[in-house]
Amino acid sequence: MKIQFLKDFYSNSSAKLLISLLFLVIAFFVLAVITDEMVLEKENNIDFVIFKFFNTHIVRNSLTGFMYAITQFSSATFIKIVYPFLIVVLLLFKLYRKALFTFVAGVGGLLLIYGMKMFFARPRPPYPLLYKEETFSFPSGHATFGFIFYGTLAYFIWLTDLPKVWKYIAMVFLIALSLTIGFSRVYLRVHYPSDVVGGFCLGYSWLFLMIFAFRKWYPID
Repeated sequence: MKIQFLKDFYSNSSAKLLISLLFLVIAFFVLAVITDEMVLEKENNIDFVIFKFFNTHIVRNSLTGFMYAITQFSSATFIKIVYPFLIVVLLLFKLYRKALFTFVAGVGGLLLIYGMKMFFARPRPPYPLLYKEETFSFPSGHATFGFIFYGTLAYFIWLTDLPKVWKYIAMVFLIALSLTIGFSRVYLRVHYPSDVVGGFCLGYSWLFLMIFAFRKWYPID
């Protein structure tokens, strides 16, 4: 029964299923390693090596403004406006199941982020580039929620009747945007690289589980 459902999960496309499950396993593994080694054991040498690389080869005055602008696409202010707006639009078009998915994925993601930040209470990196953040550092809320939000948009686009080429273009753009947001958090030195990678892993895992659960018990397509 379970094996048959897994096959149906991607319309009997075993390659896509195996790739998605493989990424889920990798995401859980990487998140566990980061949590244990870098957050709990405070082995953050790799983080500071990456910071040094950024300072030497990437950080430029001409790029800083762009990075600051990009990071706003997953800021608390942006999410407070855009996420409820998306839910309202879905409700207006009577896409109730998609609206419920968006609400559950978003609220659940926020609770995960807040719970983990409070539990691990990891301090922010020293010497931020432009401004100081007051909340805890792990995991990166921008990276986690950005992946959930833009991943949700990509998933909804994939469920449409658009030609596949446009679906792929939209999905690549949205995933690239979420990755760039995470990159900007390291660039601005408001998060350790491990915070961002952990956030990506958490966001992907949560979104995958939400898609899996809804397709099994409350299909939206």
